[in-house]
Amino acid sequence: MSRCKKLLAVILGMSLCLSAFTACADGCDADSQNGEAQENAEDASNTDSVDTEALVDDSDEDAGVEVAEANVAIKDLKEGDEAPSFTAKLVDGTEFKMSEHKDDVVLLNFFASWCGPCMGEMPAFQMLKDDNISNLAILCVNCMEDKETVDALVKDEGFTFPIAYDEDGAIEAYYPTDGIPYTLVIKNGVIEKIYVGAADAETQYKEYKDAIDACMK
Repeated sequence: MSRCKKLLAVILGMSLCLSAFTACADGCDADSQNGEAQENAEDASNTDSVDTEALVDDSDEDAGVEVAEANVAIKDLKEGDEAPSFTAKLVDGTEFKMSEHKDDVVLLNFFASWCGPCMGEMPAFQMLKDDNISNLAILCVNCMEDKETVDALVKDEGFTFPIAYDEDGAIEAYYPTDGIPYTLVIKNGVIEKIYVGAADAETQYKEYKDAIDACMK
């Protein structure tokens, strides 16, 4: 019996030691894994922080570009606004500079050959040109048609008042409108009257002439 008890005690002791060893080994591995996981998390956190800062900087730069573009956006015009300045190349080979007409009354029109109302009122500008009104500058700006089309139109219609090319829409962009014909009467660089649309040439001649006469007083 004593031998059996001793043998059982030895076996039981070995079993307890083996269990303790196994438990210790599992615990150390877990601590090690937790440590590695924590280090990896810290590394990832550091990396994410750097990337986030870089992204924020990029975002700010993009936002700055958008803000800059927004700041130079051209506004819709109304009566009483200063007329935007521009330089235009004319069909006759000369140039028209708005800045050179600060002391004049300027009749500025935007048109296209495919626009029926535009073409219907064009003789009104010819009549005003033929009136030889002192200190009146007339300019009709063609809206984004090619040079050949504008040249052919002027030749076929026999217009002698100043007509400008605006093939890329650069001038038109300074004078945004919901439709054409779009006509402005400008005095001393300030917009006095705005017209969108047109009736027949006789009606428009009288309307523009009255507005010009009012500015001349």
